[in-house]
Amino acid sequence: MQSELTESVQQSIRPGEMCDVYYAGETNTTKQAYPCIVNTRFVQQLTTLGAGSSQVIISPNQGISDIVLQLTFPAPTSADANLALPLGWGYNMINRISVRYGSSAQYFFTGAQMLLANLSEAENATKRDQLLQQGGQSAIGSANMSGQNAYLYLKLPHNSVRASGKPLPFPSDLLVQPIVCTIELFAPQSVIFVGTGGNANNFPAALAAAQVQVKQEMLTDSSDLLARRVDMNQSAYTLPLMHFAQQEVQVPLASGGAAPYAQSVNLTGFRAGEVKSILLWLTPTAITPGQGLVWPNLSQVVLTYNGEVFSRFDGQSNQLWNLISDEKSSSVTSQTLTVAQPPTAAASVAYWTELPFSQVNVAWDRESKLMHGKPILNAVVNLTFNCPDASAYTLHAVYNYNASLLCSRGSAEYIF
Repeated sequence: MQSELTESVQQSIRPGEMCDVYYAGETNTTKQAYPCIVNTRFVQQLTTLGAGSSQVIISPNQGISDIVLQLTFPAPTSADANLALPLGWGYNMINRISVRYGSSAQYFFTGAQMLLANLSEAENATKRDQLLQQGGQSAIGSANMSGQNAYLYLKLPHNSVRASGKPLPFPSDLLVQPIVCTIELFAPQSVIFVGTGGNANNFPAALAAAQVQVKQEMLTDSSDLLARRVDMNQSAYTLPLMHFAQQEVQVPLASGGAAPYAQSVNLTGFRAGEVKSILLWLTPTAITPGQGLVWPNLSQVVLTYNGEVFSRFDGQSNQLWNLISDEKSSSVTSQTLTVAQPPTAAASVAYWTELPFSQVNVAWDRESKLMHGKPILNAVVNLTFNCPDASAYTLHAVYNYNASLLCSRGSAEYIF
């Protein structure tokens, strides 16, 4: 009797809809409205294998989802035991990427930014670390570097490495012009770590191979396509994005000073729109090319907007604050190559920090639930933090915005 009374009281005072958690029914099950199948048969070779750009053209043909870039390292022109490749070297090969959906605006993203987006969007720590490993295994000695493959997830505004909360595919059938993705590469020598007596010129200036592979999601009945059911010259389709990441902002920091090596910078370059979060990472200015993912942790982080504090992480509590809002920490297990003859690889950890403006959102519906952020316009956004030491560093910042892609009249455009 007491349990029935308690149940009745709780049911009467708690808001929400009734849901059957014993029998399957309309309140607790859903089913796919338009059956579809997937394929990964679309493959395109990059035209430029050295320093330069290649265009990947995806013709309008229903849903476009995941895109994977495969790079194959070339064979050496002569043996050199004092050269090495860092873990995740494939992402170091990316200078910039950009995408244009039909005749939409074109935006650029750096290789490091793409790597960070993949790491931060992974569901758990295991997948996060494996994404870096898939991006290219470390290798010491030219004989071991030859033929190494790197598999990179090409992060664009419409897709994500997530399986839990996978964004809906981009419906390219609503376009009359193709999706054009531009990939700008560095030369292979730029990602090689040169140990004592090594010479990166022992490798050619071009990769052995590079290709892009696309996952398509196709309706089994083409009559179900939206453009065949609705006049898209009179209507519009909105594709919600998990977020839109603006190209990273780099802020050089002066060297020197005394402990605690405090820094104060104003973050600039914001566009109109709601900022959901800001991602930060730090790199040593004098880092040796190809050394690895050297991202030291920040401490005493404070972000203010016109003097009002929005994020304050005393000590190095930024890692805990980020952890309690996600399923993993804001760090990745990496390797750092050390100068020797031959080079040696030492385990390390690379860190980043997320400064949120929006509330925590569960992973499985991030692509479809709009969580408002902070509009930042004509304001002073100040960031103070401590560097690990007196060396010169570069601060990297990425602004994540609420955004959607609006498709109509054969094209698409970003709405912020």
